Amino acid sequence: MKNNDLSFFLRAAIAQRATSEIYELLQRHGLVAFAQALAPWSARAIADVLSLLPPATRTAVWLHLPAANGRALRAAGLTPCNTPRDAAPTGVPLAPSPRLNPTRDRPEAARRPVARPP
Repeated sequence: MKNNDLSFFLRAAIAQRATSEIYELLQRHGLVAFAQALAPWSARAIADVLSLLPPATRTAVWLHLPAANGRALRAAGLTPCNTPRDAAPTGVPLAPSPRLNPTRDRPEAARRPVARPP
């Protein structure tokens, strides 16, 4: 399922306030795809989705949102829950987001050792 489809089904579940459907979509697609589907939404719409999730899951989704979304949510007066990242309920995959891999995303020049002068 593409992010557009996931986004469509998320909006339908939110309109019905169907928390079980929202949680099922999260479990089926994982944190990364779920956060990517939320990324183009407004801070208010994202906050609405997050409010329907359990605290540990809410934090895990928040951590996978792009930084711009996090800033917009903080500007709206929201903060992530103070639960640890790995405290999400069983069944929710907590694979790290590809954008959070500093080793892989460093420029090639930063990976090579720098020759020191004698």
